Amino acid sequence: MHFPPDPDSHSTSTSAGILLFAFCCLLSTGRLLVQSPNPTRVSADDIAQRSDQRFAALKSRLPASGVIGYIGGPGDSATPDYYLTQYALAPLVVDHSPDHAMVIGNFPSSPPSQIPAHLRLVEDFGEGVFLYAAKDGK
Repeated sequence: MHFPPDPDSHSTSTSAGILLFAFCCLLSTGRLLVQSPNPTRVSADDIAQRSDQRFAALKSRLPASGVIGYIGGPGDSATPDYYLTQYALAPLVVDHSPDHAMVIGNFPSSPPSQIPAHLRLVEDFGEGVFLYAAKDGK
């Protein structure tokens, strides 16, 4: 005599298989999330290195020492941008003032909206980095 298989035994093993498959999928997805690059996990060294690269061409045009002026864009990143400029151009002293013979313009996120009238553009180095000089040569 032949008895049909118990329907409860198939549904239990099917459910266990589906749960095992789902668990493996979650483990795989979790591993991908942990190992993937995350733009919010940028180290300070990466930021400093990119800043050094942004200012490399400008640095080659500036004196090795002394004081140079600085103007930058508005917003939340204005102060960090200024500090990164100081870091990239050290040992040159970067004074947060446009009242110098040479002035750095640092506008990484937007083009300069208004430049002080006593400054003239000397060179645009790209990536929002500019070099200005005082029109009267002070």
